[in-house]
Formats: sequence, C-alpha cells, structure tokens
Amino acid sequence: MSFQSILEFAGLSDTGLVRAQNEDAIGIFVESGFAVLADGMGGYNAGEVASRMCVELIAQQLQQKQQSVWMPMFSRTTSIAVRWLADAIAFANTRVLEAARQHEEYLGMGTTAVVVLSHQDKLLIAHVGDSRVYRFRQDQLTQLTRDHSVLQGQIDAGLISKKDAQFSPIKNLITRAVGAQEEIEVEIHDHQMEEGDIYLLCSDGLTDMLNHDEIHHIMHQYSAQLAHCCQALIDSANNFGGRDNISVILCKVIELHERSLMETIFAS
Repeated sequence: MSFQSILEFAGLSDTGLVRAQNEDAIGIFVESGFAVLADGMGGYNAGEVASRMCVELIAQQLQQKQQSVWMPMFSRTTSIAVRWLADAIAFANTRVLEAARQHEEYLGMGTTAVVVLSHQDKLLIAHVGDSRVYRFRQDQLTQLTRDHSVLQGQIDAGLISKKDAQFSPIKNLITRAVGAQEEIEVEIHDHQMEEGDIYLLCSDGLTDMLNHDEIHHIMHQYSAQLAHCCQALIDSANNFGGRDNISVILCKVIELHERSLMETIFAS
C-alpha cells in the first residue's frame, strides 16, 4: 500500500521591533508537499540575500527532483527523498558560497535552513543551524530538531542547564550554516505523521522571545485556525520585545489514508 497525505499550510514572517530589515525567508509549496524556512546572517543586506537564495534554490531543486523522477510514488523509498533533501541543501550551500566570493558586499553571509517534506505517511525534516521544528500532537508540544549551536553543545556536555541557557549571551552562535564552508553537514530524520498533527517551523526570533510553555499555550488556543495561530505567535514574540526577525510556518495533517496500488499508479 501507499499513502496520501492532505496538508494545510500557513506561514508568516515579520521584521520584529528592533531590526531594520527582515533577513528571514520562508517558502510554502502546497502542491509539492514541502516548506522551507531560512534565517540569514551577514553584513548589510547579505543575510537577506543568503536566506532568500537558500529558500529559492532548495525549492527549485526539490521541485525538479519530484517532476523528473520517472518512478511512481509508491516505489520512491524514504531514502530517495532523504537524498533529495541533502542534495538540495548542498546545492544551496554551494551557490551561496559562490555568491559571497563574487560580491564583496556578501562576504561572510550565511543562513540557517529547515525543510519539511511530506513523503507518504512520513514527514522528513532536514535542518542546518538553530531554526527549529516542533510537533503539536494531542495537545502535546515536542521539539523535533536539535540546535546546531555552541550553547546546545554546552547543554549536551552538562556545562549549563536548559533553564540557565535561556539567558546565555552566546545562544545565537551556531555551529552549522548554509554558506559557511565547502562541505555542509545536514541533519535529516523522518517522523510518522498522524491526522491532526501540526508541525511548526520557526526562526530563533520566536524561540528567543517565547519559551516552550508559551508556544504551547498559543498552539492550543489557535490550533483550529493556522493563519490566526501564525499571527498570534508573531504578535506574542513582539509583545515580549521582538528583538529579532520572526518567522513561522505551520503544517497541519488534515487527512492521511492508504491508497491501493492501482490508485497510486494512475495518480503518478
């Protein structure tokens, strides 16, 4: 048997209350079943360039892969989809590096990246940096990604508690980024989807302002209205200071059902 998922998406990006420009970028591709979020960094305008390039290039690569592969969906294994994600992010990494070398004003630019891709009954997550993915299931909020940051390394080593980490002056120092070096290490894993799941992608502009319980409260209150939930998350982050750009994407599993072999062949 194969599976078909029906997903609902919503997304929003906001400059916040302190930064002069928005260096985050988001992309939602409903028909292709994936979404991308990037949080850029660098000199004047460079972060904005890096994040925009990253989202556009990853989307381009994934859509090309989906359209060019001749095999029907039921025979596309999870490992194939994982390869697509790794290749797409690696391609974006190469192009961002090239742009930085060709334009002096872009020197040192880079970006985080987080991608979710629906594959049959699974959601594949690929990420680099400290932009995150959470799952809201049966009123429980779970963080699914682990930050690639200096602070996370200290937490893992037992050098600082999660509670004290909230106030660390180095919490935004990341250890991996698209455009940082020639070889990029992408973390990819898959999660079994269930009907009613809501997956939240966000930049650290959200998680630096809101803690786990505050995000959970908003998700609980607005889980039936994704667009309103996006706005409520951003408004709340701004109410707590809005010190960075804030971006969120929500993906809700509306329906997940098995399809027969013949249905899958004719749909491919």
